[in-house]
Amino acid sequence: MRSVRGVAAGAVILGLVVAGCGAENGADSGADGDGEPSPAKVSGPALPTDGPYVEGELRGCFLPETDAGVEPIQVAGKDLELPAIRFSPPDGRDPSAVLVMLHQTDGDRCGWGDFAILAALEGVAGLSFDQCGYGSADCGTKDLDDPVPQVRAALSEVEKRWSEVPVVLVGASMGGSQTVRAVAAGVEVDGWVDLSGPSTWAGVDLSSVADTIRTPGLIAIAEDTDGAEEADAAQALAQATSSEFLPAEAGHGWELVVEEGRLSPLGQQVIAYATR
Repeated sequence: MRSVRGVAAGAVILGLVVAGCGAENGADSGADGDGEPSPAKVSGPALPTDGPYVEGELRGCFLPETDAGVEPIQVAGKDLELPAIRFSPPDGRDPSAVLVMLHQTDGDRCGWGDFAILAALEGVAGLSFDQCGYGSADCGTKDLDDPVPQVRAALSEVEKRWSEVPVVLVGASMGGSQTVRAVAAGVEVDGWVDLSGPSTWAGVDLSSVADTIRTPGLIAIAEDTDGAEEADAAQALAQATSSEFLPAEAGHGWELVVEEGRLSPLGQQVIAYATR
């Protein structure tokens, strides 16, 4: 059973990370020559842009070869067979955290590849899997929209490899809403991140389950992309769950965390939250 470590302290630390983003070099580092704030910059490892790509079963994912470990695996549970990808830090070193990632409707386990590889290069492992109804998932469960059995099966797989490492559930769009639902239903993780999750998914209004969530998470959305109504709902959900609300300029789902082949500033904040 996983324990939630220093939630209040973690929230304070995260707030400092967010507040300090782009200001590491002193008071003037956040302004350009005209005295206007400079946009946050992407940083850290960069993905190769022209291959080579991971071969074998994952060939169709077009995942670039890097020093990170990338391997296909199966996540299995009662009436569940979910093709998955495990992402590991280079040289077999132990990760500082593990991200279990839920994809959006226009993708599958492959869609998290760029972010997961960049995270692994920063020492954070990952597991993405085809959710029921998507990719090559084989699900005999009664309710294909129920994220709980799928997430628990993925967590069991993580436990086999990294039993003592903090686990953070991360979802994009549909996966963001399903992340909130899973945490509200009692799935045991050390943190959670909702990237552009719709305020209602599969007939569940996320505000109706917010009061059962005890672990503060991160909620990010771009009002220019998803609209004012969804942005307001996301901010209200953050307040109801004592979570950090991160407004984004533009983009949706996993577009928010990778920019120009590197972790975006928001992607860096997700990593900082996972490793707090």
